[in-house]
Amino acid sequence: MGRYIAKRVVQFIPVFLGVTLILFLMQNVVPGDPIKLIAGEKKLDPQTEMNLRATYHLIKTDADGNPILDENGNTIETPLVERYVEYVVGLLHGDLGKSYQQNGKPVADILAEKYPYTIKLALVGILLEALVGIIAGMISAIKRYSAIDIIVTLLTSILVAMPAFWLGMLLQLFFGILLKNATGGAFYLPISGAGGPTAEFVSAMYYILPAITLSSVSSAYTARIMRSQLLEVMNQDYIRTARAKGLSRRAVIIHHALKNALIPVVTYIGIDFGGMLAGAILTETVFNWPGVGFETYRAITQRDWPIVIGSVTVIVIVVMVINLVVDVSYAFLDPRIRYGSPKNKG
Repeated sequence: MGRYIAKRVVQFIPVFLGVTLILFLMQNVVPGDPIKLIAGEKKLDPQTEMNLRATYHLIKTDADGNPILDENGNTIETPLVERYVEYVVGLLHGDLGKSYQQNGKPVADILAEKYPYTIKLALVGILLEALVGIIAGMISAIKRYSAIDIIVTLLTSILVAMPAFWLGMLLQLFFGILLKNATGGAFYLPISGAGGPTAEFVSAMYYILPAITLSSVSSAYTARIMRSQLLEVMNQDYIRTARAKGLSRRAVIIHHALKNALIPVVTYIGIDFGGMLAGAILTETVFNWPGVGFETYRAITQRDWPIVIGSVTVIVIVVMVINLVVDVSYAFLDPRIRYGSPKNKG
């Protein structure tokens, strides 16, 4: 197990370098001068423009950060290779760059302010996905071809075909507007924001609609995977042996079938959790949720590339770590799985 984890960590290095190279090249081939994006409609004087280009490593500087000039008194543009090296070194030191549109504020500080909201929403969403998806899938498999199975299949088909942003707007319309008008404002759910310094119960209300929207499609897929896997496992020989020993159907499902059926489910939920932690741009934008996804969307519309590149870099790291945790969890669900152990091969 230790060798496998070490091997996977080493594999992070080329993936990380490859992703950062792609992001860096995308940032530098996008049309437009970043200094003009920072200035907006303002006209910068030559000295200020030179200092900004030095700050963002667009021109060569000396040890004190002062621009280096050629024999004609002009600044020297930093080669792409040197800029990429500086970019990677900065990432390794936690420097994600500085925002173009937020007065040069460090991107790391911006993401640190936004990530707690995304993490809390992702935790609520993944909890809903796991509970609803696994329970619905188990009931559907156990009650195969029953009315419950038909209802679960129909609902999952509808959710899979429904865009998340449209479901979010429908929930806003029904629970935030129609229900509020019908009850005279006595009962409704918040449709925007994450709440302020209010009571915990009131703040928790803001999570309901975004979490349902975020987990709806994933819950449908989880239920489908759980149903199909449980039905497949229940036909295995060792399940028949357990039944022949006189074990009850409940004991067979819980103690023998469930663990093996959960392996693909855990894989999907783990990967989906990484996506949620990455910031669900559509869901956060629809609900004006102050997380990483909404911040990334605003940065794209404002062409604030340091925030976009910084957030995508963090997303890649989060997804790689989540994938590693998912792979390691296999061994706890199925003792037959042994990673990197030659003794167990064949």
